[in-house]
Amino acid sequence: MAEAKISVCIPVFNGEEFIKQAIDSVLSQSFEDFEIVIVDNQSTDSTVELIHQYTDNRIKFFQNDSNIGMIPNWNRCLELAKGTYIKILPADDLLMPDCLKLQVNVFEKDLEKKVALVCGRRNIIDSTGKVLFTRGFSKKGQQLSGISAINKVIRSGGNSIGEGGAVMFRRELLKQTGYISDAIFYLLDLDLWFRILLHGDLVVVPNVVSGFRISGSSASVKVVKKQREDYFNFIKKIYTSEQYKLSWFNYKTGLIFTFALTEVKKLIYRFVV
Repeated sequence: MAEAKISVCIPVFNGEEFIKQAIDSVLSQSFEDFEIVIVDNQSTDSTVELIHQYTDNRIKFFQNDSNIGMIPNWNRCLELAKGTYIKILPADDLLMPDCLKLQVNVFEKDLEKKVALVCGRRNIIDSTGKVLFTRGFSKKGQQLSGISAINKVIRSGGNSIGEGGAVMFRRELLKQTGYISDAIFYLLDLDLWFRILLHGDLVVVPNVVSGFRISGSSASVKVVKKQREDYFNFIKKIYTSEQYKLSWFNYKTGLIFTFALTEVKKLIYRFVV
């Protein structure tokens, strides 16, 4: 049996509130050649029971013998993935119906394999699924070299590429980049995106492709106070690493906008949760 074209990786721990919405959003995709790799990190709620209700053979379910921690669990999910392309979907987020089709089409047309990563816009949603606002790298489709994209992201002061649900990348690149690192915990996704972009271009699709949830149970709300410090450290790390070729102007601009954006986040989370 041929391997699936795309692996949608869903690492989960105590995700009973939203796990079904996440899985259903993948099963409802207009592009059907995928596998869903779910790795449960010894949940103590009804997560596992909810997952076992599904009979679709594209769902590959694994459970750790013990809780191995968040990042090791995410990396185990990546290690078990067999698809040509990978998407990491946090268990409380969801995909728009054409997400996989829009992003895989970019890769399939890229015969020279210049594209390393594809991202799209995302709706920021609350616990009920209500759209609060929309974020994204650009409202227009574009292709940028990896270095240009990295500089642009740093200059913005935030993760304009997006969280896992908004991103798809080539699985083969993990051999060169390594897996998710906990060196700067709250920028773990952007750190991986940047390492991937050292090996190819970024393509931005202008469509909304995912929903990123902020709620009382979401990690983003719980860690917002530490995000600023980690982002400052992350920008400094990128600036001092010659391979990223981050300009002094973009470095300083990124620090300023990071400060402003984290203040805005605090206000948003305070009124949403």
